Amino acid sequence: MMQINIEKQSPAILEKTADGFFADFALAAFGRLAYEIEADEPCKVEMAIGEVLAAPGKIEREPGGYRCIKVAEVELQKGGNRGFMFIKKHRSPYQDDYQRSKVLTPENAGGEIAPFRYAEVKGKVKSVKFTRHALFAPFDDDAAQFSCADERLNKVWEFCKYSMKATSCFGIYVDGDRERQAFEGDCYINALGAYCTGGGYEVARRTLDFMISFYPIPAMEYRLFTPILVRDYFLYSGDTDIYRYWKSDMPEKFMPGYMSEDGLYHYPEQFEAMHPALKEMKLYYQYFEMFPDNSQLLIDWPWEERDGYEFNELNLVPHAFLYGAYQAMNDLEPGCGYDAKAAKLQGDIMRLFRRADGRYCDNSVSEHMAVHSAMFAVAWGAADKKDYPFLADFMQKKGMACSVYGAQFLLDACFMTGAAQHAIELMRADNDRSWLGMMRQGSTISMEAWNNAAKPNQDWNHAWGAAPANVIPRRLVGIRPIANGFKKFVFDPQPGDIAEFYMKHPTPQGSVIAEYSNGKAQLTVPEGTEALCGGKSYAAGKHTITLK
Repeated sequence: MMQINIEKQSPAILEKTADGFFADFALAAFGRLAYEIEADEPCKVEMAIGEVLAAPGKIEREPGGYRCIKVAEVELQKGGNRGFMFIKKHRSPYQDDYQRSKVLTPENAGGEIAPFRYAEVKGKVKSVKFTRHALFAPFDDDAAQFSCADERLNKVWEFCKYSMKATSCFGIYVDGDRERQAFEGDCYINALGAYCTGGGYEVARRTLDFMISFYPIPAMEYRLFTPILVRDYFLYSGDTDIYRYWKSDMPEKFMPGYMSEDGLYHYPEQFEAMHPALKEMKLYYQYFEMFPDNSQLLIDWPWEERDGYEFNELNLVPHAFLYGAYQAMNDLEPGCGYDAKAAKLQGDIMRLFRRADGRYCDNSVSEHMAVHSAMFAVAWGAADKKDYPFLADFMQKKGMACSVYGAQFLLDACFMTGAAQHAIELMRADNDRSWLGMMRQGSTISMEAWNNAAKPNQDWNHAWGAAPANVIPRRLVGIRPIANGFKKFVFDPQPGDIAEFYMKHPTPQGSVIAEYSNGKAQLTVPEGTEALCGGKSYAAGKHTITLK
């Protein structure tokens, strides 16, 4: 069990109310609430912690969904009282259904933990001292820094960076407080964010160990994430020796039992012969009937975020993932034929899903292109670059037509197709489907969905909703490793209308520092690594680069 750090935090605000005391810790965090209370006489008080306010100085007792609210009665003696508020043991609502395993509360926590920002006590008390025992995996707050001329983007960066830290507390990346489970799709966004913000590499390694062993969810795309996750872990950490423990598990992640002789995933049932009720379930609640098999398609979640994606026997999205997984395996095991598999698959994608006008349609017989078909085809490298202008124009017209999870791939695809300005606009937007919108709703950690209406049962502590934590460093600033352990990296900024920025990026070799102003960059390359920019190589040292 990984030792998790405990920070003892005092509230930013502690104020007396009409019926007790209220505290605001400024930021939400997973932890426990310690109290010291003076009472003039023996009495019973009510204590509460939560994430949502009903009104200034008052915790919302019915926040809805899985926004945190914990309430406990405490018996006080006359004089001084101290202790921890009791939190009932966490139980996932899905433990008896599809959830095969659950990440456990850290042993050194001293008791159950919960995510909260606010605390209050109601009753006849003389004085109160609250201390939050907040839990975090090792996180270097100073390892990564970003600032730019746009304060909106700065706020989004800090919000998403803190989301990486706040959700690390289990020592394994989890999908928020409701399930406390490690899922591959969540891990992809979480791990990249942690690498770029100071979260180090240990939690990523432990999460990969966990997921490779337990295979937590039977969504087809999530299985295909595994080689991509491993490849990225090596690129950022350099810890390649561990592959000898993971290598034998890689072939199973391609689900060969669901792959036909043609190398494609045909839908496991005869789609047109399905009972209408089951067909409707497959279309709209795609991976549920409590997971009867492991070839279910996610596309996006909640299902309303799928932009009308049309399912059929042969679907584009899983094959775009398959292409990305083949490319990752070619990096992990060069010379083993994965490059040939990728080339053959790309030809199949062009033949089955691409239309003459450059559309990449949802399935082999559809004429509909959801934004997901476009963005996954681009993000995983399956789309032909000659189609990038058409796809960029399409994605710009669609806007944020996907979930917070899908936003990762939409932003990547926009930067990859030359629509950097659109990606920047999406990241700094202030509406009901944006990161500034999450903050405006009151959350200090990225949310599971854009808003409570989009997913009524959502929690407010989902790292998969923090894509800008990695997109800003990897795409806007343009720092991405291309050799294991960051021994070589590319620097290709796409700042759009951002006139100036500063980025300090952690690597095993030391800090990469990029300072940009109006077309020129100062790039500091640490010892032991090499940078590539505009076709030129830059050794360790400080370089002035004029960007085209």
